[in-house]
Amino acid sequence: MLDINCVKSNFTHALETRCSDKGCELKLFGLKNYIVLKGEDLCQSRRICDCIIFKVHSYIIVGIVELKSKTAHSSEVVEKLTNGSNVALDILEKCSDKHMKFEFYHIVLCKRWTSSEYRVIISRKITVRGKRYNIMLKRCGVSFSEIISGS
Repeated sequence: MLDINCVKSNFTHALETRCSDKGCELKLFGLKNYIVLKGEDLCQSRRICDCIIFKVHSYIIVGIVELKSKTAHSSEVVEKLTNGSNVALDILEKCSDKHMKFEFYHIVLCKRWTSSEYRVIISRKITVRGKRYNIMLKRCGVSFSEIISGS
């Protein structure tokens, strides 16, 4: 099980109540047993996603979230999501049961997508410790609970 108190005490400097940036927001209503960390406050040495969300369920749901108000460049998005995933795994190693199952959701929110941006990013994959993950593209304002219940 993920120890939320462990995350809170070790990463106080990065705690957030919302997942939003420059007018783009991932809504968090309807969620229980979760914590949001601001990516830039967790790691300043490399480019990282905007938010990392840990939701305790029968397993751990990890949202790696990049918020874009304008253009989303695929190589930058992949780099930020990959770095965020690695930081999230480090946090899980520190604050959860070693045998706890977890599931990643790599999410990019944007106010509007051009068809070429959308096609390029949706075709990319995130590779974290040898496992490949898809990237989910959504519009700003969607709720995290909708995303995790719809997959």
